[in-house]
Amino acid sequence: MASQRASRRIAVFLFLLGVLCSSAAAARFAPADNHLLACGAEAPAILPDGRRFVPDSGRASTRLRSPAPTLASAAPPKGSPPPPSPLHASARVFSCRASYDLAVRHRGRHILRLHFYPFAPALAASRFHVGAGGLLLLHNFTASSPVVKEFILPVESDVLVLTFVPDSGSTAFVNAIELVSAPEELVGDIGTLVTSAGAAQIDGLSSQVFETLYRINVAGRKVTPFNDTLWRTWVNDGKFLVDTDSTNYKVWSFSGRIAYPRGSRQMTREVAPDNVYNSARSVRPGANVTWGFPVPASSRYLVRMHFCDIVSKALYELYFNIFVNGNLAVKDFDLSSTTGFLAYPYYIDFIVDVEDEGMLKLAIGGLKQSQSDEASGILNALEIMRMNKTSGGMDGNFPIALDMEDVVSKGIGEFARSLLCGFIFAGLFVALVMLVLRLRTELRNNGTAWSWKPMDSGEGNLAKAYQLVPSKTDY
Repeated sequence: MASQRASRRIAVFLFLLGVLCSSAAAARFAPADNHLLACGAEAPAILPDGRRFVPDSGRASTRLRSPAPTLASAAPPKGSPPPPSPLHASARVFSCRASYDLAVRHRGRHILRLHFYPFAPALAASRFHVGAGGLLLLHNFTASSPVVKEFILPVESDVLVLTFVPDSGSTAFVNAIELVSAPEELVGDIGTLVTSAGAAQIDGLSSQVFETLYRINVAGRKVTPFNDTLWRTWVNDGKFLVDTDSTNYKVWSFSGRIAYPRGSRQMTREVAPDNVYNSARSVRPGANVTWGFPVPASSRYLVRMHFCDIVSKALYELYFNIFVNGNLAVKDFDLSSTTGFLAYPYYIDFIVDVEDEGMLKLAIGGLKQSQSDEASGILNALEIMRMNKTSGGMDGNFPIALDMEDVVSKGIGEFARSLLCGFIFAGLFVALVMLVLRLRTELRNNGTAWSWKPMDSGEGNLAKAYQLVPSKTDY
């Protein structure tokens, strides 16, 4: 009897566990577009997070084009150590311009990730350009070490053309490509522009292109794609702390439930996962905690700072200032008044211009009116994204043709113009020859011909000149 009860309990437990797992799976983000390509591979590559990358050739939704008769694939040399990821076991190498045509089911914002793993010296020496949808994403790019380049960009066509253009005398390569539909709430349209003159609200962010430079899990462990519904990676903030006394801050961890707002379309787990809100670094009253990030100079950045009060025992205990690149962005920030709950995630998007210094500094400063002696302000996570400088590229406008059709039409146009010029030249030459022959015939009929004789130049010197002189013509 007891064994039957135990069996029933186990069955009920397994049933509930199955329901929870099914609910979690159903709640996981399912993008409308989900291109996962293992470039140059002959078989699919399965990642630890369960995603399946398929070979980049022979796909109905993907077309690979190039003027070259063949597109080479490459693999690590024999005897080399195993690659750190199945995506690094092959690469597609381009000796000339080439493009991927990626079918788009749902227009709107997409996440594009390009994986580069130079497993051979020739790949590490490659220099090339990469564009998407007519926008130059990477200019004079080299991948001397493994790197993943991530972009968030709007796609307003049924096909996204991803183009690789080798520099003169060089090649281009890529190991893997991800093109995934992004949830609407990932990037809003409004941000706060922070300058030395103050902070002001601006809009138009939804039409921008962003390159992700940093995703930071403050005071927490590395978050891998396995634990992120958008397959992102978040790294610890420790190496980015700047001139900060360890007595000025405290590290917190949280094992409770993060209270995402029910039914909200602005704040979901796709914006940031639970793991980045389960940890935080707090600042004590009257002190500052500063982070510094090397970034390309002369660019504009979106800085997203994530907050979730996992340290307070009650509401209205935290009051602090937020600084962006040395400028006051938010004064006397009261997180409780903004959210109304504890363990409730919230973020602020700041826009900042970095000129010549090439360093972006972020800081939180504790205020003495806080109710706690050990925590006056917190930061859970942050993201830094570079914004496109112009409508033509991340680094500005450069004379690099990205559209394959433009290249083909340009080549045909140049050939047609050359052919037309040749016909015109030949026609003029023939007309000139016919004119000379006709004139010669008329002169012969009139009893004159072309001849040459010395003549006086008028200065007592002999000069050579052509002139018409009568001559007898025998028929």
